[in-house]
This record gives sequence, C-alpha cells and structure tokens, in this order.
Amino acid sequence: MNSLKKTQLIIAAILTAGGVMAAEQKIAFINMERVFDEYYKTKTANVQFKARGEEIDTKRKEIVSKAKSLKADFEKLNAEYKDKSLNDSTRDKKKEAAENKFNELKDTEEKLMEFDKLYKKEISDQMRMMQQQIVGEIRGVIQTYAIENKIDIVLDNSGKTLNNVESVMYFDKRMDITEPILAIMNKNAPETEKKNDVK
Repeated sequence: MNSLKKTQLIIAAILTAGGVMAAEQKIAFINMERVFDEYYKTKTANVQFKARGEEIDTKRKEIVSKAKSLKADFEKLNAEYKDKSLNDSTRDKKKEAAENKFNELKDTEEKLMEFDKLYKKEISDQMRMMQQQIVGEIRGVIQTYAIENKIDIVLDNSGKTLNNVESVMYFDKRMDITEPILAIMNKNAPETEKKNDVK
C-alpha cells in the first residue's frame, strides 16, 4: 500500500471518528439576554440603580439651578457696571461684584463637571460589577445543569453577528434550556417578585 493510500485511510478514519464524537455530543441552547433580564436579582438591581439615578439627578439639578442663578446675577452686574450714567466709584463696585460673581459661576460649573464625571464613573462601575456577578451566577447554574443532564455544549442564541443577523439561525426548540434555567435562577425570588412575574 503506497503512502498516499495510507494517508487517505488515516484522514478517513479521523473524519469518521470525529463524526461519531459529534453525533454523541449533546448540545443545548439558551437565551442569555432573557435569563439575565428576567432574573430577580437583575430586576432588584435595576430598581436600586433607578432610585440612585433619581437621587443623583436631584443633586445635579440643584447645582445646575445655582449655576443659572449665578449666571443671571453676573449678567445683571456686568451690564450695570458698564452703565456710563453711574459715577466711577459705583461702577468700580459693580465691576468687582461682577468679577466675584463670575468666579463663583466658574467654580460652580467646575463642580458640575466634577459631579458628572464622579457619578458617571460610580454608576458605570457599579453596573459593571453587578453584571459580572449576575452573569457569573447564571454561568454557574448553567454548568451545574449541563453536568447533571449530560449536556456537552451550551450555546447562547440571543446574540447577533456584525451583520445584525441571529448567530443561531435554527435549532430544535426541545434543545432550549432557557425556561428550566430561569426556573432555577428564580426559585429563591422574594414573593413580591413572583407575584409580579405572574401578572
């Protein structure tokens, strides 16, 4: 038997073995986006983030309101000190007051910029940590479920390609484990969350 024939037989054997292994593998699909969104801890975190966002927005509005008031005062004083009908002493006082008001306005605007930068980072960091924690919990449940049910591969079918096309075009719905994973994730949900889900 020549070497070419031997090579062909080896390749055929590898392909056959690969086909057998693939046939024995048990694959399942899950909609990770739905599991993440419908997990009770995600809903609780979203409520907390909303409340925190409203609290931050209230503080921000106070700073913005102060800045608007200072701007109006500055523009008024700035116009007054330019009034040539006033004597020099009065105009100098108006000018000094306008400069002081302008400096106060600049400080307030800088505080607003620092405020936005600080709280934007705070919320961003907290959301990233929350997402990592929740995804880690979901992944752990999926791994346990897969081992218990002898599933070799679990694929996420919620994602899309760069062309905005579903990454998984078709699969047998019997291979979808989204519902059982959601049931496991939410089995310890507070009664209020369970009632909301029923509605």
